[in-house]
Amino acid sequence: MKKAIAKIDCVINNEYYTKGEEIKNLTYNQIVKVNEMGYIEPLNYKELIEIKRELEQSKTSKKEDL
Repeated sequence: MKKAIAKIDCVINNEYYTKGEEIKNLTYNQIVKVNEMGYIEPLNYKELIEIKRELEQSKTSKKEDL
């Protein structure tokens, strides 16, 4: 899966990121938003769908662990 990599120095969810750092702990909607705003390296539609599926899969696996 492609990662959300900061394109510029920015603050997301009260976390400071510098250019080139991986941005973690984002929801799918937050990833879409920062992608649209140009804060991260551009993700195309296919990459966004893959990220969404992986996030949903990890969410369901966490529920099964409980």
